[in-house]
Amino acid sequence: MLRLTDTYSVFCMTTIAVNNISIPQRLKKFFGWTQRPVSITVIYFLITLILYIQAITTGRYNNFIIFRTSFYHLIHGLPLYQLYPAEYYDYFLYHPSFPVVFAPFALLPKEAGLLCWLMTSTAIFLAMLRKLPFSDNAKCVITWFLLVELSNAIQSEQTNPAMAAFMVLTVVYLQKQQPARAALFAALSFLIKGYGGIAAIAFLFFPRKGAFIGWGLVWGIIGTALPLLFISPTLLWQHYIDWIGLLTSTTIKEDGSLLGMLHTMLLLKPSVAAIFDKVALLAAVALLLYTLLCGFIRKVRMYPWLLISYVLIWIVIFNQSTESPTYIIAVLGIAVACYAMPLQPQWRSMLLWLALVLTSLSPTDLVPKFINQYAIAYHIKSFACTVTLIFLQGYIGGWKNSNVFIKTQ
Repeated sequence: MLRLTDTYSVFCMTTIAVNNISIPQRLKKFFGWTQRPVSITVIYFLITLILYIQAITTGRYNNFIIFRTSFYHLIHGLPLYQLYPAEYYDYFLYHPSFPVVFAPFALLPKEAGLLCWLMTSTAIFLAMLRKLPFSDNAKCVITWFLLVELSNAIQSEQTNPAMAAFMVLTVVYLQKQQPARAALFAALSFLIKGYGGIAAIAFLFFPRKGAFIGWGLVWGIIGTALPLLFISPTLLWQHYIDWIGLLTSTTIKEDGSLLGMLHTMLLLKPSVAAIFDKVALLAAVALLLYTLLCGFIRKVRMYPWLLISYVLIWIVIFNQSTESPTYIIAVLGIAVACYAMPLQPQWRSMLLWLALVLTSLSPTDLVPKFINQYAIAYHIKSFACTVTLIFLQGYIGGWKNSNVFIKTQ
């Protein structure tokens, strides 16, 4: 006769056996789900929606207010590059044509405009990732890897996700030999922050250079003249003077770059830091020029993609106006570099994990408070980006025989 205790034992053993069989299957199903583009897209937009709700409920969306209000300042003939403490804090730092580009969002009611802006930024970024020249598995890893850093940028309503996407799309369409589209995205990058236009240098390593230059002039002239739809040439000229004056001043120094990290760690006095920065920036420009030269004299596989990843990191870690949300540009550069270089798997994993932990996670509330405080105080976000830039410099410069890389024929 089967006792109650025996029945219970059989039940427990059966349950354990069933669960042991189903767990691997469940894990396989879960990981299969995470690799589906639709699933990733849903997660990206869901997080964007959550961040939108957070912004609305807390009332913290100052950057969007800056972008939105700048359109109304422009059409009413007001200065763009001065403080308006009654409307927002901080300066408007963008190209004089940016308010016109932003007009579709500015014309909507405030809350609706913010929602459309955040969703559009996410959509542009996701669309760019789908066009990267890597395997589906690599693009899946890249998309998940960038989720935290993109969330950081979306949370601040910044333009950086869109600008990073436009810079990469410049290379995408150069590779497809569609110079008109490539030049358009290069122009859009420039019309956001100015320095985004540096992505255009990739045209030097593709055919149809004349067509790209021609279309670049067309889009450049149209973009530069956009504000003339609302203001006089004299006022537009004054906006350009004010913009350049603000960018070249010390007013907007954020110190979130590699230089800022070195200032803090080396305890540099302001007078010494000024000299240090000039030397460091000269060295950075020299390294960029050397990287370009290597593209002409060496046959480096995937060179245009190595170049754009180099530029994406370079413009962030050597830019003294860099702040935390700017790093979506550099982290995108890390992701592209890790798959454009023929790295051994362990080195690729090391660079990706280093960036995820030190750049994306350490300055957030997702880590213990003492780590968060240390990361912010020492501008640690730039460290992993600098390490990846060194790897890029080494590979492009000819250190191909290092055991870091897979030897190619």
